[in-house]
Amino acid sequence: MSKAAEKEQDAIAKLWARSRKEPFKDILGLEVLEISPGFAKVAMRFQPEMQNIFGMLHGGAVFSLLDEAFQLACNAHGEIAVALQLNIYYLAPAQMGARLIAEANECNATRKTALYDALVYQEEDGKRIATGQAMAYRKGKPLPFDDDGELTVF
Repeated sequence: MSKAAEKEQDAIAKLWARSRKEPFKDILGLEVLEISPGFAKVAMRFQPEMQNIFGMLHGGAVFSLLDEAFQLACNAHGEIAVALQLNIYYLAPAQMGARLIAEANECNATRKTALYDALVYQEEDGKRIATGQAMAYRKGKPLPFDDDGELTVF
């Protein structure tokens, strides 16, 4: 395995460990399904407490799901990457109880920035709930997590 591949595998292992300790993820019941350099997939079930004033899934919950996939995808290269911008377009309401999947996929990267396409859909029928794009800024510093997912410095 090349040194670059080892670095990415180490980063992915650290992200998995850190994601298990992330408290915000647990508020919405987010489940990390897949992490690889430039890609992540995260799931969430539409629960009754996630309803907005119209009884539909709150846009903030959809945004948070998409943002979780984005943060994992852009940090899976092993360097700190932070969001510069995230645009989301809500396409259709989700069904109560539906399991939603968010995927973030890197479509362009430079030394300092990376652009991601994102999609949220219902797992059961593939219905698209939201789409978006996100831009990350790469700080050029290694991830501040140890092997157990503890934040070392930031």
